[in-house]
Amino acid sequence: MLDAIIVMVSLLFIIWFPLIWPVIKPSQPDSLSMILSISYLFLDLIFLLGVTIVLFSENKKINVLPILLLALGIFLQVLGDMAYAYHVVVPNLEYLYFADLLYSSTSFFVILAIISYLNKINIDIRDYLSIYRKPLLYNDWISYLPLILVLFTYSLLLVTSPDAALIWGVGIIVTLVILRQVISLNEIRKAQITLKRNKEIISQRKAQLDFITSNMLDLISESDEKGVYKYVSPSSKQLLGYSSEDLLGKSMYDFIHPDDSEKVIESLKESQGIAEGMRIEYRYKNADGNYVWLETTGKPVFDEKGFRGFIYSSRDIRDQKKAAEFVKKSLKEKEALLREIHHRVNNNLQIISSLLSLQSDNVVDERDHELFVESQNRVRSMAMIHEKLYQSDSLNSINFSDYIETLLNSLIYDYTKDLGHIKLDLDIEEVDLNIETSVPCGLIINELVSNALKHAFPNGRPGKIMVKLHQDNDQFILEVGDDGIGYSEEEVPENGKKLGFNLVKSLLQQLDGSMEIQHGNGTVYRIVFSELKYQKRF
Repeated sequence: MLDAIIVMVSLLFIIWFPLIWPVIKPSQPDSLSMILSISYLFLDLIFLLGVTIVLFSENKKINVLPILLLALGIFLQVLGDMAYAYHVVVPNLEYLYFADLLYSSTSFFVILAIISYLNKINIDIRDYLSIYRKPLLYNDWISYLPLILVLFTYSLLLVTSPDAALIWGVGIIVTLVILRQVISLNEIRKAQITLKRNKEIISQRKAQLDFITSNMLDLISESDEKGVYKYVSPSSKQLLGYSSEDLLGKSMYDFIHPDDSEKVIESLKESQGIAEGMRIEYRYKNADGNYVWLETTGKPVFDEKGFRGFIYSSRDIRDQKKAAEFVKKSLKEKEALLREIHHRVNNNLQIISSLLSLQSDNVVDERDHELFVESQNRVRSMAMIHEKLYQSDSLNSINFSDYIETLLNSLIYDYTKDLGHIKLDLDIEEVDLNIETSVPCGLIINELVSNALKHAFPNGRPGKIMVKLHQDNDQFILEVGDDGIGYSEEEVPENGKKLGFNLVKSLLQQLDGSMEIQHGNGTVYRIVFSELKYQKRF
């Protein structure tokens, strides 16, 4: 603001004394008359100064555009007053026309200022004003403009005949310059005090940051776009054995294991491309020459010039890796143990099935022999499930469609001597069922298919066994049927007390399912159930 005042006053005297004062001086009997004759110009300048103060104020209450328009109008008013004063001393219509034009322009800009204020029209001049604040090259000489104008004004004393008015004018400008320097020195002193205080604060915060990063378990670092370290926290000594100075200026890729370098590079490129953070595990060479496992979280950093590098947070995960290897090894051991258990259960059930088969050879009564065969098939249906689990990649479930095909082929082989007169019609969706559901579902299929093979095709009658399994959202739809002779009203299974059908009903309750029997050309059982959830036994 003081620079603006010095520039305006200097320009006034530079224009006034060489051009106007020599003309009007003879008409002024003394200095007081001269001062009064140009006082209205100073009033204009004071008014202009007030407007400028409001314009430069950070807490101005009105918009920028009205102030700019008003300042321009007042500046034209100053020029108009100077032209009119010249006309009064040296009458000339050109000076009068020029003064009238400037006065009209003043009125025009003042009216525009009022209109913009009433309609709240504004412009943002912060970008334009910021040009003066930016440390550009030409700002160096702009900052010396007030002093240059003062020297030029002072030179008027040398090139003109000095009188009281000129000496007083130059004295006013010199006083303003001295005031400017006093304020500047005071601001410099305040800036030095603030700078010293800020340096102390920065030093304290740096010491605190060094203390924190030296005692933290994580390593904080920053690299440029090529992976060269720009900052490494002191915790590198504790974590890797390197001091910060040992790593600064070196590429992080020089310390990463060759087998992990490509993975790290690709991960960083991907993170830079999507401008998001990344997390990666890799091996890093420590000061002893050994490779340790680190987990690093990185974030790309951008500025107005674009990508500038990464900021990382790394930690030692050797213990986690050992724990993970131990868990992995333990899981493999448990998986092997579970497979062995299923294998042994399958073997034991096969032994029970074989014992029942041997025992049935000694049974004379046909009905009793049939009961042994039925029990043998039930045991074998359960044994197959454990066999499938043993062979499965997952111990949680089995491919139930494959299990059904194996079970049906085994039942047809046992119940029919002529394998050609019974056909299979399978429409089974690829589904996986856990052991909780597979065992009762397999027993149900075993009972229903066994019953059809025994009763639906007497005397070698040809026929077809139909089995369908489909999934509908969370439910499974199982259909088991045949195109055999069907049942009479007295033989409807749900009305009887046969063991097989009672077993089916009990298994349906276990599955929380429902069954619908369709009679007609044969018999079709339509069962709807859901997969059971594993229930902890202990």
